Amino acid sequence: MKTNNNFNILIVDDEKFNIELAAVYLKEEGYKLSFALHARAALETIYKKEISLILLDINMPKTDGFEVCRMLKEDVKTKDIPIIFLTAQTDIEYISKAFEVGGADYISKPFNGIELKARVKTQLQNLSYLEEIKHKQSKLAQLSITDPLTKLTNALYFDSQIKMKQNAKQDFWILYFKLGNFEKINSLYGFYASNKIIKRVATILKSKSHSNAVVSKLYGVSFGVLVKDYPKEEIFKLYQGIYAEILLDKELSKLVSISAVFYHDNKRDLTLPSLYKQIQSKAEEVEAKVEHYSFL
Repeated sequence: MKTNNNFNILIVDDEKFNIELAAVYLKEEGYKLSFALHARAALETIYKKEISLILLDINMPKTDGFEVCRMLKEDVKTKDIPIIFLTAQTDIEYISKAFEVGGADYISKPFNGIELKARVKTQLQNLSYLEEIKHKQSKLAQLSITDPLTKLTNALYFDSQIKMKQNAKQDFWILYFKLGNFEKINSLYGFYASNKIIKRVATILKSKSHSNAVVSKLYGVSFGVLVKDYPKEEIFKLYQGIYAEILLDKELSKLVSISAVFYHDNKRDLTLPSLYKQIQSKAEEVEAKVEHYSFL
């Protein structure tokens, strides 16, 4: 949870006395403070600084607080900044409008320090909780598409990227890699050694692939590299770089064999099951012939 000095509160009022009064109370709580006497200065400050909360006067010349609030709520960059309106009006319709345009709360003028600090504290606590929830959701979303062993993206994410390219009618290549001899390695060396090999292969694939490639751990002991529509020669060059790196690793080259299939999707509109069936069938042929690779 953030401490008070992590929050920057912008006070907007065309009366300097109101700004000074609010500042006295809020400084007691250790908040960072910014100030503006009119809408234009307020907007400039909001886009220059990282503002946590806005205390916004409604009755200002030229552009009133309602209009400022509307503008901020329509902008994706500022829509989540909570706004507490400052108003001398007590009419229910006036107060209702403050909430309709996106205000989080309001304080009647003249305000007292206890109420001001309490309402500010409530909004900043809500903001902190919202940020924490967003962070957790982002983390969960990342975990849902990440293979826990290799830290590569998983098959779910790989499939979604294939579908995205197919829907956009984009040509692409899939480099499919499958590790051989793995049952034998498991029985001889155990899961720890097997996992170490899988992680080492994952590291090589990630380091030798293009920066814009999607490199994923698929099912079992297979991997996928999704790249855009390069010439065939470029795909073979990419494979050569990967294979050469594997050969440099004496432990890997002795223990496992790796079969590779290069699939070019050229608007064939295959379903994912059909696509994988073709690739896996070709991979089995490559493995049976003790070859290293094949284009499909």
